Order: sequence, then C-alpha cells, then structure tokens
Amino acid sequence: MAVINRRMWLGGAVGGFFAYAQRNQLDGALRAAPRAAAKRCVVLWMNGGPSQIDTFDPKPGDSTAGEFQPISTAAPGVAISETLPHLAKQMDSLAVIRNLTSSEGEHERGQYYLHTGFQFVPGFPRPALGSVVSHESEPTDFPRFVSIGSRGFGPAYMGPDHAPFAIENPEQALQLMRSIRRRSKRLSLLQDLGETFDSRRPVAMVQRRRSMVSRVQSLVSTPFVDAFDIERVSQRERNRYGGGPSGRACLIARRLLETGVNFVEVQQDGWDTHQNNFRRTRELCEAIDRPWAALIEDLKSSGLWEETIVLWMGEFGRTPNINAQRGRDHFPQVTPAVIGGGGLRGGLTIGKTSRTGLEIDGASHQVADLFATVFKSLGIDPAAQFTTGFDSPTAATNKGVVIDELF
Repeated sequence: MAVINRRMWLGGAVGGFFAYAQRNQLDGALRAAPRAAAKRCVVLWMNGGPSQIDTFDPKPGDSTAGEFQPISTAAPGVAISETLPHLAKQMDSLAVIRNLTSSEGEHERGQYYLHTGFQFVPGFPRPALGSVVSHESEPTDFPRFVSIGSRGFGPAYMGPDHAPFAIENPEQALQLMRSIRRRSKRLSLLQDLGETFDSRRPVAMVQRRRSMVSRVQSLVSTPFVDAFDIERVSQRERNRYGGGPSGRACLIARRLLETGVNFVEVQQDGWDTHQNNFRRTRELCEAIDRPWAALIEDLKSSGLWEETIVLWMGEFGRTPNINAQRGRDHFPQVTPAVIGGGGLRGGLTIGKTSRTGLEIDGASHQVADLFATVFKSLGIDPAAQFTTGFDSPTAATNKGVVIDELF
C-alpha cells in the first residue's frame, strides 16, 4: 500500500501565512458554469472517522446500537443520536447521507479520498475540494481557502495560489497578522531601500520579492485579519458556540465566510475511537453539537444560508460491531456525511443501511457523487476539464453522479 507523503500538508499558522504571501498570482477566472445558489462552503471535518451509528444512523434495539438512544428531530421521521440535541433542532435544514461508501479504510488514504474525491495515485496528486473552489472563485486580496485546526491538503496542479491558508492556532495567527499590519510602513520602506540592491539582481527575483511584500500589505489591510478576533464578539454570542476549540473555530469560520472567504475547513480531532468509543464519542459530539447548530442559525439569520454549503464528514465510518475495548474500528463501507444549505433540500435522509448497519440496503453513492453534488450546488460543472502540470486534461470528479434527491 502506498503511503501519502507528508509533504502534501502545508505548514501551520506562521508557515501558512508566509506561504500564502509568496504564491505567484495565477489565473482565477471563473469557469463557465450554470448560475449557482451557493457561493461558499464550510466543511466540518471529523478527523479519525466518526461513528455513523452513534451520530446520524442509530440502530435501536440491535446488538450494534451501543449506549446511545435515538431522539426525534425537527425533520419528521428523521432520528439521530441523543448525543446531538442542539443539532436535532436544525435537522429540517440538513440532509443525512446514509448510503455513502468508500473503499479506503486506512487513515491517510481515506483522508486524501474524502478531501479530493479521488483515490491516491503516486505521481498524480489531486487538488483538495477547497482548492477547486478557490480556483473557480473570483480573485481577492485575501485567501479563498482557509483551513482551521489542520495543515490541510494541497492544490496539486492548480498551483500555490489555491493552497489552504493553514491556521493551526488562530490566536497566534491573529497576533502575527496584526504585528505585520503595524509594521506595514516598514515594508514600504524596505521596498524603497532595496532599489539599489534590486538593480543588481535578476528581474524575476526582484519581481517575486516585490510581489510578496505587496501581497502581505494587501492581506493585512483587509477585514480578513479581524475575522480571527473573536474578542470583538459579545460574550453572549461566544457562549452560543461553546467555549472549546471547536466552538471558537466555528465562530471564526462564520466570520471568515461573512468577510468573503469562499471555503473554510474546520477540523476536530479525536474520532479514531478504537477504545472507549461511547465516552469519547459523547465528548466529541458535545464539542461540535452546539457550534454546528449556532453556525447554522447565524447563517440563516444573516441571509447566507442559501449561499453557503455546510458539509460534515470524516475519512470513513466505524464498525457496527463493538470490539473488546468498547470501541469501534474502521468501516469505510458506510461513510457518514451530512449536508445542508446552498439551495439543497433539508429534512431528509438519502439511502439507508440494514437493521444492523453492517451493509447498505439498496442503492449506494460513491465519494465522487458527493463531490459532484457539492460542485453542482456551487455552479461548478462536475464534468469540467482541468489541465494538470504535465498538460493533460482531467475531470473535476471521478465520474461523479449528482445526488438528485438533494435538489
């Protein structure tokens, strides 16, 4: 089995900032596509692989059910786990995809697959979903793709302009960007003082340095920087999102979307629950339940809900059978996903699993179908052709078929 090279991941807050500043400006023109309901997307990434049975596909009365009971939701006939009470009130706006399947049961390969829509092939890297959205969005003075809590997957042949602006520590990133903002005049002075130096250097080198300084100045002068300052938000509003890292990240994500960022990923770690699945899953659900619900409420109240896709997923699901350590193991055969906003239908379930959850009952959807659906909602043709770094045409999805029930 091939191992994904760690160099696919970008640096953290500091590295992500300067990596963005040094990127070459690439063509960001929009590809011709039907008019889209959605303009932006936020992915809530559950790193490690969440249990579908303990979240959005409960199996009451069966030996695979585990410790949690199902609860009714705002969507008639749609039950979810008791671990997500705040989200239950928002289920009339969300769709649960219960018949999504994957063939990748190893973490790094599964993460790659669910981030790109393609299985990993050595020597042929694929762009992350956020990179495609960035590539197909209008150019801005700030990043179009931001990853909070992780280093994110890269842009492959789409180029460094569409790599994730990686923020592993939002507080540190805010301090850094503010420090650079305060020193912006010094950057201009640096340009002036470098004229003599520049005259002795190759033109390309000079242009790269000037471009970097210019882009740093442009970025720190935008509202993008202030979106990370949640101290500006009232205590009451912060409390609605909860006090933990997931709450702060979701609040920042909302503020970035309001600023004009097209794609934000928020990562929550800890879902690899081979041991103590039920205690850990309850804690993880409690950490994301309130922030996710608050994010939906705020996008609705601000008028951004119909323009914003909210997608919850991880690299695979977890086994219905419970192991000797009271845990659940890797189970890509059923990979849970929940989606809403962006003009998509809510209050429904797509497909179903068997009574025990050990198999999909009836038709299934592939990972490429999920990507095709997101692209369609964003006005990106799922069959669009891109050009790789070796001048070969390649499609946006791997023959993905749009999930029509969502439209």
